[in-house]
Amino acid sequence: MIGRKKPSPSRLLVLILLLALVKFFLSLGTLLDLYLNPAEVRAEEKTAAAPQCPPEIFEALRIEREKLEERAKQLTLREKRLRLLDQQVERRLAALLELENSVDEKLKKIRTIETKRFKLLVKAYSEMRPSKAARLLMNMDQDMAVKILSAMKSDQVARILAAMPPEKAAPLAEALSGISPQKF
Repeated sequence: MIGRKKPSPSRLLVLILLLALVKFFLSLGTLLDLYLNPAEVRAEEKTAAAPQCPPEIFEALRIEREKLEERAKQLTLREKRLRLLDQQVERRLAALLELENSVDEKLKKIRTIETKRFKLLVKAYSEMRPSKAARLLMNMDQDMAVKILSAMKSDQVARILAAMPPEKAAPLAEALSGISPQKF
């Protein structure tokens, strides 16, 4: 250090500024390369990274990546199919619910009509002469005759049963009571 002078602070400052300027231009060149040729820079990065890894492992990783990408595609397709199936199920369920409501409404109308018709039939038998009603009821299915007699007033039922022969009136009376003769 004999004979060497100590650098002045202004020279140090100029030297630092000069180094900073060189560093700036070098980084600007790298950024410019990246901006103008991004594919080449990425390829260089890949090739630069590739030698760090043994070729067998690199190839195995590449194959595994391809498998994972294919699996991701399959899962995406499956999700789309599932969404479509879900939409179909929702549409069909809505159609079934609508159909069920429609059927329920029609059944209510049918029951209403059947009830009205049955009431008209009961009224017709109630207004008949007992002997004529008895003849018709004897030729009818026993269950239907019991339903009709059950809907009539008791004095009307008594007159109709009295107009029937005993062998025909007895089974109807038993059925009307709802009690089997074996319980007595």
